[in-house]
Amino acid sequence: MKIKIFWKKNCPHCPEVKKLGKQLEKETEVQYFDVDTFDGLAEASYYDIASTPSMVVLSNNDKEIKIWRGKTPRLEEIREDAAI
Repeated sequence: MKIKIFWKKNCPHCPEVKKLGKQLEKETEVQYFDVDTFDGLAEASYYDIASTPSMVVLSNNDKEIKIWRGKTPRLEEIREDAAI
């Protein structure tokens, strides 16, 4: 299981999702993508992400399990929906 977090510098809700990511690092692999960079934007477009914050939960074989676009999910919501 791994999580991809998409954020940008001037996003008022992005610090919250990054803090959540730090909590999740204790349980699974977490990757962070700044959509203001070329690589971050390319990764975001692959998952059809147009707003921040966004989060993608993937299985170990990179199958999409759950995606939240433009919002920060609650930790409980991630654990329930993504079975972490």
